[in-house]
Amino acid sequence: MKTIYSSVPFIMNPGCDLPQCKTPGQPAIFYANHYVGDDTIHILYSSLDELTISIIQTKKGYGPHINYTALFNRNYRDSISFGETTPINSLSLIIRRLLRFNDINDTGYLNPNDTTIQSYWLNDLSTNITYRDNNTDQPSFQLLLKEKDINGLLTIDINYPGESIRDTKFPKLRSTPKSYFLNIALKADNYTSPKTRFAMEYYIIQLGVEGTQLSTSKYIDDQYTPGIFNVWRVESLSPIYLSSMLWKPVVYQSDDRSIEKNTLMNVYNLSNKIDLQPLIDQGIFIALYKKPYVSAFNVSFGRANDGFFTKSNYTFIQFTAGLEILQTDSIKQFVTLALLLSLAIPCLVAVIAFIFIMKRRCTRQNTTSYDIIDD
Repeated sequence: MKTIYSSVPFIMNPGCDLPQCKTPGQPAIFYANHYVGDDTIHILYSSLDELTISIIQTKKGYGPHINYTALFNRNYRDSISFGETTPINSLSLIIRRLLRFNDINDTGYLNPNDTTIQSYWLNDLSTNITYRDNNTDQPSFQLLLKEKDINGLLTIDINYPGESIRDTKFPKLRSTPKSYFLNIALKADNYTSPKTRFAMEYYIIQLGVEGTQLSTSKYIDDQYTPGIFNVWRVESLSPIYLSSMLWKPVVYQSDDRSIEKNTLMNVYNLSNKIDLQPLIDQGIFIALYKKPYVSAFNVSFGRANDGFFTKSNYTFIQFTAGLEILQTDSIKQFVTLALLLSLAIPCLVAVIAFIFIMKRRCTRQNTTSYDIIDD
């Protein structure tokens, strides 16, 4: 998977002089910020304990104060602050674990009757760094899957353009100044069961106690592959603290965009008011929320009866997440355009026919009224 360069660069462990901060490949915090009007958008991307991406909005002029000694000692409470101000809004996404299971009935979902073979907890992941301009970094976190019955690699990286832009790769999601792209690639082989599937468990923490909801809308992939698909959106129910995540289900693995080389996904099992497990759930989110309100959901790689991993041992998904309600590419504009064209074409034909008839009548009248002049 190619490293994705951000328009807004990340800095590894900003302001840290501890030896742990200089050791390559170790768990770390990556930080980026961007001004949006009178506010600053901060992104903290951390592999300390559970992999966490936090996007935070404050007034301009404030930055994070990070107590690295406390962080590396796993004393997360109050280890990150923003000086004399408090965040206006924030959203933290915890990529909790990767699940490998046998999809017995080939539903595409992790069901209670499916046998969970293995949970891979995304804690203290190794870090790959691509340097830009000598002092900035693009992080890519990796989890190696190497056991007697499986060989694979999970790669997770982030792209924060800092502007309204549509990604050049598929599925061409659109970001905003308050949202980022998250790209997840899974390469796995040597598994023994033909019904093996993978799913990921996510936790969301945000300001407010209203929770989140999962909704779907229709999407026409008319630019690349004819078909109508569901687009998933997880959004906050708070009228004050807006946040959301957005997925398109079709992701292509190659530039030829053939239907045989795409990967699909399912988003499901959204639950609110989840209790954190202190022995497992540790990370920078504890520093950012005194009383975290947690929602959870699953994303499965592949769909029912799609022959997942029989055609390819590689899959890739992408979504956007940010501090606003992200808008989907709905079919309303397409339907409106199709309706207008269906009305405009007959009208255009009628106008052309009318002009043609009138022209013929005028020609006949001119011919009839023409008198021969005798010399």
